[in-house]
Amino acid sequence: GRQFLEKADLILYAGSLVPRELTACAKAGSTVRSSAAMNLEEQFELMADFYRRGKLVVRLHTGDPCIYGAIQEQMALFDHYGMRYHITPGISSFQAAAAALRSQFTIPERTQTIILTRGEGRTPMPEREKLHLLAQSQSTMCIFLSAAIVDDVQRELLVHYPPETPVAACYRLTWPDEKIFRGTLAHLSEIVKENNLTLTTMIVVGEAIDNREGLSRLYADEFKHLFRT
Repeated sequence: GRQFLEKADLILYAGSLVPRELTACAKAGSTVRSSAAMNLEEQFELMADFYRRGKLVVRLHTGDPCIYGAIQEQMALFDHYGMRYHITPGISSFQAAAAALRSQFTIPERTQTIILTRGEGRTPMPEREKLHLLAQSQSTMCIFLSAAIVDDVQRELLVHYPPETPVAACYRLTWPDEKIFRGTLAHLSEIVKENNLTLTTMIVVGEAIDNREGLSRLYADEFKHLFRT
C-alpha cells in the first residue's frame, strides 16, 4: 500500500475517515484530494481523467475495503469502462481492536467464531441477520457503525449474552487520539454515552476480551505435527 502511495500521480483518499497524514509519503508533484465532499460521479471522473492519461491512481480507503466499504460501485464503473485495477488489502478496525485490547478473539474449545456485523440503523438489516439472532452463539462479536444506536444494540445482545459479558468500546482505532473503554454488556450504553462516542467506534462483545485462559495445544510438548515429531 505504501509503495503505491509513493508512486501515485493521484491519491484520492476518504477524508472523513482516513488521516491525511497517510498521504505524507506522496511524491512531489502528485495530486492529493479528499473525497469527503464528492459524490460517486465526481470521484470517478477525477480518477478516470488521470487513468486516461496513463497516470497511476490510488483510491485510499480506511480499514480493509471488503468490510462495509464503498468499492463495489466503483469497481462496477471500472468494469463497465474496461479500466484495470488492483485491490490492496488493509487492516480492519476489528483487527486493530484485537491488537489494542491485547486480546485473541478466539479461545480454544470455547469461542471459535468471530462475527463482524452492525446494528440496524438507516440501512435495514436482513431479517436472518438481526443482532439477537446472531447473539445466540455468544461468539466474539465486532459491531461496526452502531454507537449512535447503542441502546438498541445492547437490548438485542442481552437476549442471549449474559449481562456480565465483557465489552469494549474502541474509539478511533490507530489514530493518535485512540481511546479504549472496557466494561460489561449491562453497562454498554452508559459507556458509549458517558464518553460521547459516536462515529468511528468499534464495539466488541464477548468473553475473549482480556481472556488468558484456554491455551492452544499447538506448542504443547505432546502435540506432534508435521514440523515437530
